[in-house]
Amino acid sequence: MNRKYIVDTVTREYLCVAHQKGREWSPINQDSLTSFMDTRESKSAPEKELLSGEFNDNAFFEKWIRNGTNFLFRY
Repeated sequence: MNRKYIVDTVTREYLCVAHQKGREWSPINQDSLTSFMDTRESKSAPEKELLSGEFNDNAFFEKWIRNGTNFLFRY
């Protein structure tokens, strides 16, 4: 299954914001999106980066979880 994530590269926190069912994307965790964004210290500072991307479950695990992401935020 493919999912869309927002990842804070400094704190290594992430939020899954959508998942794909067939060809359609369904939003999830929208109730947590505002609080997630509000808790980022500075969205505009160059050393603070938010990344977004589409990953299948295995690719996300390999890129972020296995390689040091230690905080699961509402998968």
